[in-house]
Amino acid sequence: MALKPIDNSLKELISRIGGERYHRFINIFMAWKSVVGELLAERSHPLRLDKNTLFVGVENSAWMQELILLKPDIIHKYKQKHEEELSDIVFLITSARRKKK
Repeated sequence: MALKPIDNSLKELISRIGGERYHRFINIFMAWKSVVGELLAERSHPLRLDKNTLFVGVENSAWMQELILLKPDIIHKYKQKHEEELSDIVFLITSARRKKK
């Protein structure tokens, strides 16, 4: 039996639990940090995917402005890495996620 990285096994498990309906969102959620970078990923997170529009929660208006400026680059980078189309990203200010301990 070949060993798989835990990250891949976790992604497969989450995909099976979420099913086909949430497959694309799960891919986006798992890839968010690699697409936007660690700093922006700590201050934002995907909320939902509606057709090809991604809704992203952001910590505050300053980080939202930064992400709005980077939106075309984020869409392009995601498409290059994952060969999936995102037509738009909508940023919303949300309450902060729980910090990892």
